[in-house]
Amino acid sequence: MDINQSYKTLNVPESATNEAVSRAFKQLAHKLHPDKNRDRIDWANEMMTGLNVAYSNIMSYRFQMEKVEAESVINKNNGPPPVKNKTKKETPGKDRQRPEKKRDRDPGPYDYYADVDNDEYLISRFSKLKDTANDSLYKFFQYSINNFVKRDNPVNTGIFNRVVLNLRQSYHAIKKMIDETDNPELREHFDVFSRMIFDFYRASECLNIIDSYMNPLDVDAFRLYKYGDEALHKAHREIFYDRHNRGSFRHSIADSNLVEGIRIFRITMSGYPKSSWIVETRIKLEYAISLKRYLDLFFNE
Repeated sequence: MDINQSYKTLNVPESATNEAVSRAFKQLAHKLHPDKNRDRIDWANEMMTGLNVAYSNIMSYRFQMEKVEAESVINKNNGPPPVKNKTKKETPGKDRQRPEKKRDRDPGPYDYYADVDNDEYLISRFSKLKDTANDSLYKFFQYSINNFVKRDNPVNTGIFNRVVLNLRQSYHAIKKMIDETDNPELREHFDVFSRMIFDFYRASECLNIIDSYMNPLDVDAFRLYKYGDEALHKAHREIFYDRHNRGSFRHSIADSNLVEGIRIFRITMSGYPKSSWIVETRIKLEYAISLKRYLDLFFNE
């Protein structure tokens, strides 16, 4: 399903805010849910799957857009939007004066002389962006906004929106850096980290609470999905939250739970391909794989 069809499926315009998209999804889900259509369960499951795909497509597309949608709305409960630095234009044909090799400051995001040591500059920039993203991931667990009931609290909704905003800004900045170096090692680090951020966001929008026990197929699929999701939660909580509070990293907890989560998600995918939970399962599987790549690359060096 392409992005245009996704908007049509949810019956919302492209200009709709994220809140409007979410509201439209919930209203349609309530109407098309199998519990509301017990005389045509298969049809209802198919419609729910389509809704899940459409919602995921729209929110993922918006995350990948460089322009942050409705930034004033996102920040209304979190203070004013961040002030953006303005770049200065160079005079065409005018030679630049190069600074001395010795630096008494870290290069800023618009340092025109970064090509003195481009990789050094990119590493410094990446380190700051990675810290910003990791701080946001820490807050995700600190305020337990993986729990949808708690996330619906207005205060926690504002925190979640700020987390998403920071992750999106880091994601786009790091993606741009991939094309700014020929160093394969740096490119791999930038690609793995940015992909992990994107897949984390997609997974954060997935439901983790069943709303009906009427359909045996969906119940069985959910039980497996939930088991895999609990293993994934233990893994990324250890990576982004628990190790910081404890002061040490239990690598085996993260690794073994990721392996288990990937295994269970794959079993769910193959065993229940027609379940309405197949969309969430696929997204969580992709995130678990991305997180495993991140763990193997960044924590085994």
